[in-house]
Amino acid sequence: MAYTDTNVTGNREDLKQLATVIAATQAPVCGLLPTRQISNKRPVVLMDSLASPVATGHIEGTATDTGVDKFAAVGEYTGQAQRLVREWQVTKEQEAHNSAVVADKAGASEKALKELMRDKETVVCGDQGKTADVPGTTAGVTAGLGDITNASNADFAAAYRTPAASIYSGTKANFDDAAFNAVLASMFGQGGEFLDLHLVAGTGLRSHIVEQFTRTAGAASQIDYNMNGTAVIPYTVEMYDSDFGTVKIINGNPACMPSVDRGYVIDPRYLEWGELYGEGSEEYEGRGVGSKGACDLYGTTLSQGPNGLGKVEFSDEA
Repeated sequence: MAYTDTNVTGNREDLKQLATVIAATQAPVCGLLPTRQISNKRPVVLMDSLASPVATGHIEGTATDTGVDKFAAVGEYTGQAQRLVREWQVTKEQEAHNSAVVADKAGASEKALKELMRDKETVVCGDQGKTADVPGTTAGVTAGLGDITNASNADFAAAYRTPAASIYSGTKANFDDAAFNAVLASMFGQGGEFLDLHLVAGTGLRSHIVEQFTRTAGAASQIDYNMNGTAVIPYTVEMYDSDFGTVKIINGNPACMPSVDRGYVIDPRYLEWGELYGEGSEEYEGRGVGSKGACDLYGTTLSQGPNGLGKVEFSDEA
């Protein structure tokens, strides 16, 4: 979808680039997630794991032609795409006036896009479970991270659910280095690989880490993320070095996180956004009253293994 007027800033190419910038500043979780094209509103994601290690020796001369099914443990998850829409309208009089706030269709579309990206971030960070759509009756709802990282989420096979040990659910006062390291140790135990993680933290959790952890808080470092080759977006982060890898701490958008004390420990290898179509803008027929239209997107959160994710949610969380 695109504006018919190619001179405004809301055309398809500029809109996508603007969405990337917004994701980096106002939608940090969406900014982290890789995006892949899907062709079905209920896409299926497959996940697999290695067999447990064994130390049994092989007896010379014993037949080895029995064969072993290497895909018996394959699990699957079916997502549910959700459409998000933000409409806009500007009257002819608004566009004609010389106002301190630019009130034209390009400005209205850009503001709608910012609202749309925050809606997407809210959906991704939310606690809601997925809801199948019923055309004309019920809108489809995609699962949020709070639901995906639920240790008892029956949408995933038991072997691929987020382990209870990867979820801190004690009190805020007891969340310290040792408690956080226990979460990271559990995550490390899922694959045995050195971790390179991101903690997207609510404002309360971020302040608690800085003030209460025993480490010495240093100056924030700077790291760049290449967004699909289209732009390089800087994040101001704080590095947390653990026994099992590094964690880059990023502020969650307070308007989009379920709680100021919520935190998601994300390995982007195990989480992505499935996109039926990306951020777009469409201008409607004005019929003499001015310009109006809408920005929208259609997609779903997908996980290749919630067992590789972690979460912080305090038992005394407001």
